[in-house]
Amino acid sequence: MSRYAGAKEVNMRIASPPVTGPCYYGIDTPTRKELVASSYSVEEVRQYINADTLSYLSVPGLYKAVNNGDGNGHCDACFTGNYPENVQTKT
Repeated sequence: MSRYAGAKEVNMRIASPPVTGPCYYGIDTPTRKELVASSYSVEEVRQYINADTLSYLSVPGLYKAVNNGDGNGHCDACFTGNYPENVQTKT
């Protein structure tokens, strides 16, 4: 849409890491199959959205932003796939 409005360049920045897995702890996120970052690389997503550049916040960058450098006490399973408990996953 930005290009149609005359933008010469489109640079997309996402303020979270790529969501690659669903949340089984109360957040209503889609199945892995419905999450674009679970199946496609950053470059493939960039091409799909027709942006010149695409960048996500890293997991360490997220922890730095919330003053929790080691991530202790936070669930990051939807970004890393490391669930704190065994869960039955659906694809």
